[in-house]
Amino acid sequence: MEIAYIIPTLNEGDHLGRTLDSVVKQAGEKEIIVADGGSRDNTLKIARDYGCLTISTSPGRGTQMNRGAAAAIKDTLLFLHGDTILPNGASEEVSRILIHREAMAGAFHLQFEPDSPSLRIFAAFSKINSPLFTYGDQGLFMRKSAFRSIGGFQEYPILEDVEIQHRIRSRGRFLKSRLPVVTSSRRFTKIGPIRQQLLNALILAAYYGRASPCDLAKLYSHIR
Repeated sequence: MEIAYIIPTLNEGDHLGRTLDSVVKQAGEKEIIVADGGSRDNTLKIARDYGCLTISTSPGRGTQMNRGAAAAIKDTLLFLHGDTILPNGASEEVSRILIHREAMAGAFHLQFEPDSPSLRIFAAFSKINSPLFTYGDQGLFMRKSAFRSIGGFQEYPILEDVEIQHRIRSRGRFLKSRLPVVTSSRRFTKIGPIRQQLLNALILAAYYGRASPCDLAKLYSHIR
């Protein structure tokens, strides 16, 4: 399967190299698109050293991923955060899942690095196939035709990954991979894993209570 790996970045110089290493070694034809939201570190230099197509956009993952998808040539899109590492065999796993006619999209589950007992519990919940436990750092993937048919990501400041799942799941099946991606636990270690998870739950509950993603982004930034 030919895959376009779309990586939204903002000052990911400390992590991007390992992410790109995990992409480069995947089987099959590929293109790697780094959609950067204004990095001031060496993110873009790293991307260019790996031969990636780089695109400069305004910041915001929804915006960045939409611009990356618009530039993609390959028929399958995999959206990968700049601090997330794909497992060996990820491209074959994407092919295995999307070959099902009813499958519209999918994602991997999580492992954290570095981890802890509480983070291992959170990672276990990421195996559950629900928007409540599936986020953008789990490597969302779908065919480009499906992405276009639903109109891409809403360009929200946060929760674009949750919102798009509801549109996908209303039209077809969203499947969870048996393989994990490894993502940085830096946001958990910064304020503590329990506090971070409580904050996530608060933001998600407010979103389902019809709070504006723009207002929630301000709240999230203020609390952190």
